[in-house]
Amino acid sequence: MAFPALQALQAAGRLCALGVPGSNADVIDFCSMLSRHSGIPLLIMSGENCNDQIKEIIKISGADTVFTMTFPWKISAEILDLYPDKFYNFHYGLLPEMRGADPVFETIRSRAGQSGITVHVINKHIDKGTVILRKSIPVTEGMTHGSLCTRLSWLGADLLNELLNLLQNHFEGTEQKEDQARYYPKPGATDVCISWERQDAETIEALVRACNPWNKGAYTQWNGWNIRIAEATVINKNHTGSPGTILSLDKENGLIVKCSHHSNLRLDIVYTEEGFMSGYKLSAFGLRKGEKFMNL
Repeated sequence: MAFPALQALQAAGRLCALGVPGSNADVIDFCSMLSRHSGIPLLIMSGENCNDQIKEIIKISGADTVFTMTFPWKISAEILDLYPDKFYNFHYGLLPEMRGADPVFETIRSRAGQSGITVHVINKHIDKGTVILRKSIPVTEGMTHGSLCTRLSWLGADLLNELLNLLQNHFEGTEQKEDQARYYPKPGATDVCISWERQDAETIEALVRACNPWNKGAYTQWNGWNIRIAEATVINKNHTGSPGTILSLDKENGLIVKCSHHSNLRLDIVYTEEGFMSGYKLSAFGLRKGEKFMNL
């Protein structure tokens, strides 16, 4: 998500160094190319040596401002004390309502109407620093985790001029309202599993979009077989049956499953170890109308 902003900073002559976690090969490839073409120094970082590497990169570059974008490690109190008023984080969600490691997931899962980027001062508490700039965008119906990430990545580039002007004018930011704060931990196994018994069709459809593409969909099980739902559609038809029951399984109508609250969901695209396929093609593996998916 940081790539468009990095390119915009480099084009404006405001990028003086890059620090990249060593565990992310795709990011390293992109930043290595950017470093070669621009002559900007690149440092491959590790969690164990993060403090020393931050000191090194600031010394080499002479940077007066440091932006973290999707950076996986907390900036230590030692570094913040050594370099006061220098570190700012691009949080790819709205603060204080969407604190946590993956606000994009929670935004889509909860069917929030908007998302955005909050640039805030980094202090000793995660996602609690004063807000320098907050920009929102609408979250449209059908938007997936991947498509929202793409929208946010371009928003990160678009807001840079305004952000740099605010910092140049020594804007100190506004305090977050703690009574509006919500914190969401990184999605775990239970968060990406479907419960046909408890969740209605709209809730499951939103979860499916929140898991696409990073988790290849939301999990369900049949006969001990893990199946991930990558795309689904709410079906407004009256069908009888208990939650999890397969109501339809043919090419004409697709794979339709009963959910809670008398709602129904068509599983348009699924993922298994055999690959991505249309939902109704699970019949080739023995799935039949009237059988049930497990409530996870």
